[in-house]
Amino acid sequence: MKIRHLLKELFSFVTLPVKSGPLKGKRLIATSGGKFLSGRHEPYKTDALIKNFSKGEIFYDIGAHIGYFSAIASVLNEGTGAVIAFEPRPMNARFFRRHMKLNGLRGVILYEAAVGEYEGEVLFDTAHGSATGMVSATGDLAVRQISVAKLVERGEIPAPTFVKIDVEGGEIEVLKGLRDIIKTVRPKILIATHNDECHMYVVDFLKVNGYRFEILNPGRLKGDTEIIALP
Repeated sequence: MKIRHLLKELFSFVTLPVKSGPLKGKRLIATSGGKFLSGRHEPYKTDALIKNFSKGEIFYDIGAHIGYFSAIASVLNEGTGAVIAFEPRPMNARFFRRHMKLNGLRGVILYEAAVGEYEGEVLFDTAHGSATGMVSATGDLAVRQISVAKLVERGEIPAPTFVKIDVEGGEIEVLKGLRDIIKTVRPKILIATHNDECHMYVVDFLKVNGYRFEILNPGRLKGDTEIIALP
């Protein structure tokens, strides 16, 4: 897998246009992956984002990967609002920055860090694909973890109106860190759950906080479950 990552970086100077979808005509690094370049990456999530997005959103992209959803949010904002992204994996962060620059997307801020309840250093597992890394006690890479609530409290970033969370099993820790913001600001939430424990926690969390929610892919046989939640 490490060789694959090396090849992705080695050929990152090659870019191609996205063939369809909300980023049609925008350019992505060719080694980003076929579904990104086709415009068919995570269609349930993409459709829910577009349907529920309002121009001027303060959009948090937690687990931003290479910036696909951040780019969509920036396009939908049309120069208003803000996109604030969080991605701890260095290679993904490099691709993210390149994609924003390639396409002239403005109003986007990237924190190269994981998000959790507490600030400090955590271990991140990079042993699998670039889209499936996660904070783990057995991780192989030390990364910075930040508290979004503290960033807002310090006035470094505005509170969100829309939050997208895709953190490969770290949903509980992220929601604990966002708990007070969600209770007071009540942003829209688009979240992926990656195992039964996380799914049950997320569903209970949304119910307790008075959110209406819909499972976007109820017939799934494997993989994550996508949820859109509205206050």
